[in-house]
Amino acid sequence: MLFISSFVATVIVGLVLILHITALVFASKSESNLRFLIWGAIILFIPFLGAIACIINYYATKNKVKSA
Repeated sequence: MLFISSFVATVIVGLVLILHITALVFASKSESNLRFLIWGAIILFIPFLGAIACIINYYATKNKVKSA
């Protein structure tokens, strides 16, 4: 079996929380209220992939808006 120490578990949980908070902040900055609720649900119900998708979407749409 694979055992991890409590320190490693704390670091992993901390990094996941930072990822989720960052994704929620990016979603709140760039989306309307309805789209923010949809992104919030995706981030919360699909934990890791939802947050990564939101951050990628934020940077992809940010670059498109600035170049137009």
